[in-house]
Amino acid sequence: MFGFSLDSGHHPPELITIIEDVKNLESNNKSIGYRELRLLNVENIARLKATIDEATINYDNNGFIHYLNENQEVITYTFISKLKVIKSKKNNITLSGSVWHQPKGFLKAFKLFGNNEITTKNKWREFKKDELQGWLVFALCSNKLTEEKEIIEIIIDGNDFNNLDEFFCVIGEEINGITGYFGRDIGSFNDCLRGDFGVKSISKITWMNHLRSKKILRKKFNDLVEIFKEYKINLIFN
Repeated sequence: MFGFSLDSGHHPPELITIIEDVKNLESNNKSIGYRELRLLNVENIARLKATIDEATINYDNNGFIHYLNENQEVITYTFISKLKVIKSKKNNITLSGSVWHQPKGFLKAFKLFGNNEITTKNKWREFKKDELQGWLVFALCSNKLTEEKEIIEIIIDGNDFNNLDEFFCVIGEEINGITGYFGRDIGSFNDCLRGDFGVKSISKITWMNHLRSKKILRKKFNDLVEIFKEYKINLIFN
């Protein structure tokens, strides 16, 4: 379930209408871009159209698509600027605008989270390869760490992941538990090792089946090893 509000600055937002589903809201291309969004089974389509049309006339046509729980409380949202109504038919409407979208899989993860279906590690294994970045962004957004561990030792197994995104899923949960986050690419992984992401320092990493990882990750394997060396982490290959 989704809701729509204008960018009015109100907290909580003033929902104009409730929407059963929104298509084309996520993308793995760029974080922002022009898109056409299909809103399906809009509760009050006349009010939505009138609100956006009036906002367009006043050059204030920025808004949010909110993902809601069953109590119509906002779980997460997507910002859209320069909103326009393209077409409408019955209870469906198509909008266009510049969408600050999240990667594929992001809303899927939040839906599982809202339904209390993430109770153990490795829930990300239910996601397709092109949805893993969405899971990782969800993990970042839901990251609520209250303390940082120091001088920890961890074990990772090359048999537990098949690509770089899965590596970040594995090490995130190894360090920070269920839905744990510790980077989603080489750059952010490096940032996490500087602190503020659940750990101040890692003393030792034991990398089981590392030859499989080296074959799969190729150059990225060497990049990771160099980062570990930079932070003076004792790296044990098995």
